[in-house]
Amino acid sequence: MNRTLNGLKSPLKRLAWLLLALLFLYPMLWMASSSFKSSNLEIFGHPFAVPHQISFANYQKAIRQGNMGSYFINSFWVTGLSAMAVVCLGAWAGFALSKRRFPLRKIWLGLFFVGMILPVQSYLIPLMGLLESLGIHDSLWALILPYTAQNLPVAIILFAAFFASLPGELEEAAKLDGVGTGRFYFSILLPVARPAVATIVVIACLNTWNEFLMAMLFIVDPAMKTLPVGMIAFEQSHNTDYPALLAGLSLISLPMLIVYVIFNRQVIRGVIAGAVK
Repeated sequence: MNRTLNGLKSPLKRLAWLLLALLFLYPMLWMASSSFKSSNLEIFGHPFAVPHQISFANYQKAIRQGNMGSYFINSFWVTGLSAMAVVCLGAWAGFALSKRRFPLRKIWLGLFFVGMILPVQSYLIPLMGLLESLGIHDSLWALILPYTAQNLPVAIILFAAFFASLPGELEEAAKLDGVGTGRFYFSILLPVARPAVATIVVIACLNTWNEFLMAMLFIVDPAMKTLPVGMIAFEQSHNTDYPALLAGLSLISLPMLIVYVIFNRQVIRGVIAGAVK
């Protein structure tokens, strides 16, 4: 009897996880399916039906009329550069804070924790004045630097938790072999911390790619806008063409889905390692 129950538990558990996954994926599947519909009438008349025919006309309209090509390039540069800076600076600071002999270590970790929970609305006005004084307002650097600072606290805390579990002999052995600081950082430390790096990359990319408030306030030049802000302009000019809007939203979501699929296993390992260690 017990063997029969145990044998049933595994299929039931898989079915439960499958239903839960479908529940979370359904809005995205509906968005992708509706983006192939021909008109608003088809969406509102049969919202849950499969499209009558598969046509990429809505995607062509979103790319050409929505100017998504230049917006995509801007978002790519902003997301890529800020994610690289977050990983490099976060790993460096996290490794230092993972050492118990670091002066005022707990106070610094507490300050970074405050940086994690501090809402962006609380420092928007002084940040805007700082960017104007630096002369980088209305440029991609006006987004890259704030995004980097915004994602650094969680990166530093995760890296500090991960590096705290590494044996101290690793650094000592590298020094005995004559390995310099830069080589130790790039050739030994970052490869060892691949799960944590993947986790930080995914978190930074998601936060940066989808960010809207700062991108709307700090960028005025239409040529410098990122995808979320660019889609607002496209929505205002095509506020009744829902299939085209859904096609644009599907294109925006696709890169982050690819990033998560690539780093899926590493992200899970990194989160577990950071939580346990």
